[in-house]
Amino acid sequence: MLSFSLLDSQALSPGLADEAAWQAWAQQGRWPVDPPFPATPLLPMMMARRLSQGARLAVQVGLSLLARHQIDRAVFVSRHGELARSMTLLQALADGQALSPTDFSMSVHNTAAGLCSIQGKAAIPMTSLAAGENSLMAGLTEAVCALQAGARRVLLVAFEGPVPAFHRPWLAEEAPPHALGLVLTAGDQWHCAGARGTAASAARPLPQSLACWRALLRGEPSLLLADDRQEWRWQRC
Repeated sequence: MLSFSLLDSQALSPGLADEAAWQAWAQQGRWPVDPPFPATPLLPMMMARRLSQGARLAVQVGLSLLARHQIDRAVFVSRHGELARSMTLLQALADGQALSPTDFSMSVHNTAAGLCSIQGKAAIPMTSLAAGENSLMAGLTEAVCALQAGARRVLLVAFEGPVPAFHRPWLAEEAPPHALGLVLTAGDQWHCAGARGTAASAARPLPQSLACWRALLRGEPSLLLADDRQEWRWQRC
């Protein structure tokens, strides 16, 4: 059985940067209208300009938690990763244009993890994962395995950027750009049991990262992470 204790958490999204704003979102379920992009003071200006929105949020959250805790390992998860930047590269190829060196070098899935390690001077193992809708659950599994292997504190960052216009017919319900950071330690504060998917899995208005964050903000005793085939019920002890 997977289990862990939560030492710290933080999230960031346009218009949602402090606890009061996030609590209002958790209770009302409404996203800010035309919000400004949040400040990322821990990123050098030139780095911030080169990063995509999702990666910028992820690195800011990761650096904040790295500054507060002695982290032994980090796991970054994203369903789409650098999708917008990859789309820009593919469009340039289709149009017969030269590829941007910046877009090419920053298009890999581990961009956020690598730059967080460099800027935070964190010479620790880092993993970047993509598991579709189940990316947060995959990250939790990886983090708990790291704890069982001897890590004392594991940083888990789940993030997404904006979906390119080309993909919106298939991904119309994606949430706004956001990043969630969790610092996990060994313990039994949360434990998980798996089961086959049920009707409860059918409606998933939020990605797993935001469903988890909402449950934490509300102090809910359980959290359901699911797809069409499998569900994982996390229970707070």
